[in-house]
Amino acid sequence: MISEKDILQNGNIHIEGLIPDSSNGALKVEIDFKNHKKIAILKPQVTIKPLWDFPDKDLNKRELATFLLSEQLSLNVVPTTVLREVEGIGECLIQNWIDEIANEFVIVKAPDEIPSNYLKILNGYDELNTLIALAHVDSRDLRNLCLFDLIINNADRKGSHLLQDSKNRLWAIDHGVTWHKENKIRTILWGWIGKNFDEEDKNLLKKSLEVLQNWQIEKLQILPSEDLKAAIVRIENLLEIGMFPQPSGDWPAVPWPIF
Repeated sequence: MISEKDILQNGNIHIEGLIPDSSNGALKVEIDFKNHKKIAILKPQVTIKPLWDFPDKDLNKRELATFLLSEQLSLNVVPTTVLREVEGIGECLIQNWIDEIANEFVIVKAPDEIPSNYLKILNGYDELNTLIALAHVDSRDLRNLCLFDLIINNADRKGSHLLQDSKNRLWAIDHGVTWHKENKIRTILWGWIGKNFDEEDKNLLKKSLEVLQNWQIEKLQILPSEDLKAAIVRIENLLEIGMFPQPSGDWPAVPWPIF
């Protein structure tokens, strides 16, 4: 049986065009392998813009590591992702394309209009100086993703990086600025601050710890060793405190823009 990974890793690539508003020259492509086709996003290494606080040469590898962890935890929240050499372009990250539909994982409304199944994150004012609130839905899928982001130290979990497909499945994308050894967490998923971990939370953390320790033993050459070690320490600290942490105060708590 031919898998998505087989198609993305080995298929012939046909470029459909540049993705509008892409900051790093990402392309929409069709990939054909043994009469199986997939639409994907292709991110060339050569077009990635340098960042002041992340090594620009390994952002694609950080995305791949995020997919691998999601896969090994059976979260399967990150679309299938591979790294491969592409003739004429060089090393590229290729990720399965998600045909998204409109979602309301994250909403902005007047504070008294936030539904009861949402968790409010913060209040602010719009361009008309009207009080508004940012909130996200209270669901197990998002709770798991919140923990996942804490593990990978996601510096850019904004609303537009949460996708919903036609089967109402949650997908999370854009994980280049992750896995830093220093605290970089910026997310809109702060709704569980101070909540004690339940058994599912603890099991996810313990399984993550086991996976990353195995990566360390196997000397997996995807992440810098110091970043992998820092992720292991983060998980150990989370298990020790036993609850969803507050923002550190040393770094902006939410990304901007939030969508």
